[in-house]
Amino acid sequence: MQTDRTRHVTAWIVLGIIAGAPHVVSPATAPTLTVSPRGETLPVPGDADDCAIWVHADDPARAVIIGTDKAEKPKPGLHVWDLEGREIQFVSVPRPNNVDVQAGFMLNGQAIDIAVCNARRTHTLHVFRIDPKTGMLANITTEKGIPTPELRDPYGLAIYRRPQDGAVFVIASTQLGAAHDLHQYRLEDDGTGHVKGTYVRRLGGGSIRKFAEGIVVDDALGWVYAADEGNGVFKYSADPEQGGNEPLATFAVGDEIAGDREGMAIYDCGGGKGWILLSSQGDGTVKVYRREGEPGAPHKHVLVATLHTEGSSSTDGLDVTSRPAVGFPNGFLAKHDSSGRNFVLYSWSDVARAPLGCPSPSARR
Repeated sequence: MQTDRTRHVTAWIVLGIIAGAPHVVSPATAPTLTVSPRGETLPVPGDADDCAIWVHADDPARAVIIGTDKAEKPKPGLHVWDLEGREIQFVSVPRPNNVDVQAGFMLNGQAIDIAVCNARRTHTLHVFRIDPKTGMLANITTEKGIPTPELRDPYGLAIYRRPQDGAVFVIASTQLGAAHDLHQYRLEDDGTGHVKGTYVRRLGGGSIRKFAEGIVVDDALGWVYAADEGNGVFKYSADPEQGGNEPLATFAVGDEIAGDREGMAIYDCGGGKGWILLSSQGDGTVKVYRREGEPGAPHKHVLVATLHTEGSSSTDGLDVTSRPAVGFPNGFLAKHDSSGRNFVLYSWSDVARAPLGCPSPSARR
């Protein structure tokens, strides 16, 4: 969707980076890359917050952006847009805050793609089947609902699919309460064609001191990252059977971030490599860290680059995909814009320069 914001020039702000230089950057010399929008969704009527990208595994023409409208009025719920930014569906949900998508959930013996969101008013999870032809949503939550009484005020959310057995979990956070730890729920077929949830564990060991909305899970490597808004990003083991609720790493601390640490996402380069993205809400930028950590130190994540994203500011949620989609051969970033009450799209082709190119052919995610 071409808009008056859309520009076709991407410029480097040069900070000692020369085209073709080795992909080695120190925090002190991390460059800033300015990227211009390639499109945007129509605005929501209330208060946009978080988004998730779905791209069909085999057909790049089938892709949608799913976004939350968390305002109580006029109508809270999920909006679904195509890549031209046109709304194709609205689903009523009692004040959703965050949403995520996952492929490969087993229901009635069939692998399907799902979207999951929380509901702050009812303290529940809502599960939707994504139609592989249209990208539209159908509610498949068990009739009894999926209660989350552990979450006094449901806030952040991400989905984890365990590679070895395909088990699917939701990892969620709360904004209110004495302890702001994460809580993990397993999603399963309830035997009637719907999805039930079972509480699994509390995760964090008191390490999150404020609260975390931005959460992302690295399925392949088995990590979950939670952005404590006022303090830093904490890294934990995503598999409840591996034990260990304490953080394995902390990064994005101090004045590296302006304002709150918000949405998180992972750009998958394949082979366990890629980029962790973090919204720096105070200055509207996106901070970038190596998914695989530093050489010989997989739990050390230092700032690699900053994305100055024109056309979006005061960002809450964001998402990214490395799967090709129409108009986006290397995938794209969808980023919340507070003033526009919508989500702005950036082509990863405009981002993927040194030091943010993939070192190997991308295994599309």
